[in-house]
Formats: sequence, C-alpha cells, structure tokens
Amino acid sequence: MSHNMLTMLTIGQLAKRTGVTIRTLRYYDKVGLLTPSDYKEGGHRLYSSDDLNRLQQIQSLKFIGFSLKDIASLFELQQIEQQHISRSIAFKKRELIAEQERIQQTIAQLEHMDTIIANQQFVDLRVFCFILHSILWEEENLDEYNQIENSIYNFRSAERVILDREYFSLFTDLKQLATNKVSPDSNEAQAFIKKFVALYKQTLSKIENIKIESTNQSEQPNILDPFTEEERIFLKSAFDFVSKLQD
Repeated sequence: MSHNMLTMLTIGQLAKRTGVTIRTLRYYDKVGLLTPSDYKEGGHRLYSSDDLNRLQQIQSLKFIGFSLKDIASLFELQQIEQQHISRSIAFKKRELIAEQERIQQTIAQLEHMDTIIANQQFVDLRVFCFILHSILWEEENLDEYNQIENSIYNFRSAERVILDREYFSLFTDLKQLATNKVSPDSNEAQAFIKKFVALYKQTLSKIENIKIESTNQSEQPNILDPFTEEERIFLKSAFDFVSKLQD
C-alpha cells in the first residue's frame, strides 16, 4: 500500500467528518469524481488527506451551484476564469433570494392569520382552514397584478385584514346560529343576513374593477367549503325569508 494506513479514513469515517452520505461517496467513486486512494482487505475504500481535500472542494463548488459534470471538468483545469465563477455565484444568489421571498411570504401569511383570529376566544377549525386555504389559493393562482399594494387580493394590506376578520366572525356566527337551531325568520337571523349582505356588497365593490386572470384557468378553483349541510340550509332559508319581506 502506498499510503500510511494510520492516516487513511474509511468511507464511514469520511462520511461522518464531512456530512456527505456513504451512498453519495460511493456514487462519486462510480462516476470517477472521487476515487479512493487505497483499499483494504475485502475491497473496503480508504481515503487519504488529499481525498478529503478533494471532497471539500467538491462540496464548495456544489454549494455555489456547479453540477457534478462541471466540477469534473474544473478539476481537469484547476484554474477557471473569474467570470465563470461569478456567474455561478450570481445564479445561486438569485435562487436564495427567491427562496427568501417565499419564506417572507409564508411568514406574512401566518401573521395575517394570527391577526384575524386575535379577538376570538375559540377558533372554529373549519372556518380557519377555509380562510387560510383561500389565501393560499389566491397566492398561487392570481397573477401579480392582483397582489399590488392597494388590491383587495393583497392580504398584507390593513383593509384585507379587516375584511377577513369580519368574514371569520360572520362565518363563526353562522355556525353558532345553526348549532343553536335559531329560526331563519327570527330577528337574530335577519340581523345576521343584513350583515352578511352588507359585507358581500362591500367585497364586490372592492373587486368589481379588478381583472382576474387565474394562472390556472383550466382547473376549477380548489376552494374549501366552510359550511355544513345544516348551515347551508339555514343560510338559504334566512335569505329566502329576507327576499319575501323585500318583495
């Protein structure tokens, strides 16, 4: 053997020291990117300090976005134009900035939901999931124009927070009315319908001038239904009663 066995690392030791999996090290050997300097009895791989350095170089170049094929070519050159590395660094930065923006968007969504439920002692999970799912659907399916600062579809705006909070409160009230089997023609039910209609009209006035262009037009909107059958019947009955009064 050409190397001092005491300074050599087994594949397991190399994996532990570098955080690279044994499976990945075997693959690097298979494609000729990192071949062990020696083998012990039974064909077990042994890696030298030079191999360790080469693996650390592979890790460094992978980190800034080079493919394994690129890295193999770079090792043959050992020198590279600065522009080539700068382009790779710039691409990696763009990837990370996009990821950072996605994380910030998720944080904003969580803060929005926390604000909506802030005044609720108990939270109805069905309503909570409905509103959260609706927000996520909007983020994924509506174009960027609809998410500008003053748009009702920008849930980061104070106006949108107020609107979602009112919807959350109304939907929660509806569930309570249905659960308590309140009569659809009662004063309590009619007061609810008036609030519901007023909020609905307010929402329509906010969105009537907005051009909706779903990025996923071929699919039906994947929106959860927050109401049970009992609640839908109550809502329809209460609306029907109001309509008769207005005729």
